[in-house]
Amino acid sequence: MAMDAKQIYKSFQSLSRETDADNAFNVLTLPSSQHKLGVSNEGYPMFFVKTSAEKPDVHDMHLDIFTVEYNQKCTLKEEGQDISTDVYSILTLQNSDEPLQRYFIEISLLILEKLREVPSRRELSIQIDDLLAIFTALREKGKKTVQGLWAELLVIEKSLHPEVLINAWHNAPKAKYDFTLGYDKLEVKSTSGDERVHHFKIDQLIPSEHSNLLIASVFVRESGSGLGGLCIMDLYDRICSRVTNIDSRLKIQKVMGETIGNDYSKLNSEFFDYVTAGDTLAFYDAINIPHIEREHVPATVTKVEFDCNISGVLDVKSDPARKDYSKSPLYRSLF
Repeated sequence: MAMDAKQIYKSFQSLSRETDADNAFNVLTLPSSQHKLGVSNEGYPMFFVKTSAEKPDVHDMHLDIFTVEYNQKCTLKEEGQDISTDVYSILTLQNSDEPLQRYFIEISLLILEKLREVPSRRELSIQIDDLLAIFTALREKGKKTVQGLWAELLVIEKSLHPEVLINAWHNAPKAKYDFTLGYDKLEVKSTSGDERVHHFKIDQLIPSEHSNLLIASVFVRESGSGLGGLCIMDLYDRICSRVTNIDSRLKIQKVMGETIGNDYSKLNSEFFDYVTAGDTLAFYDAINIPHIEREHVPATVTKVEFDCNISGVLDVKSDPARKDYSKSPLYRSLF
């Protein structure tokens, strides 16, 4: 079932909290689906998921941010239709924050698209784990700035084969590089300054012996909406226009949640110059970037970090002695 998350969110906003019947909820039916999206008396979004009748060993979940209740008899009212009563599993976000509600609806729609038309409660509960992981991350401090996340998404959006980049993106919580595919690594660096000055940890420019490492460098400067500026969710929408795989879309949402953390409101509110970023995106072989060798660091010195101006380094497209990157699925997806 194809769902337009933006349109569905707008329709949700128009739902009234009050109904003509006691203990009833105003709802809208999701496209090509038996599932509904409704609004609670407090204005919270509620998904009424039609699940099969078997009774697996699954339990309701009552968290402070959202609840999951299975096998609930519900009275629903949809515009232009009679009041109806049926049994659903209910997902409720217990929060009135608009950016969080929009994010909840977007991710929940993806989860529903992964399921069968009428899933079992067990199938639904398994997918709820993804929702729980994302919303747990949204309560923690972000791992990167909005600018850093935006730059990584730009690299995916500009790539020839975005699904390859998505599959290689932050697959391990403590991964050293932003993208890893076998021996091939890619680290994304952004700057809002006038020169390509980037911050590195000493190990970031010294990959393991048999690994290949490219550094993506891009100028990311704040811009206004409608003035050539795009926010993170704009880039997400652009990527999704080329990527139909639901698991890949969920992977993006998961990484965004883990990366941005409790700064999630900035997903839609901070804009950066898309044209300048695209024009300045370049890739550099790590071996050509000035760095500090480990043997030059005293054993008692740790956590070495430094800034490096790579403006004078040849990017891989301009380097006449560049390697053959055509055998790498990761690098072949970049240029």
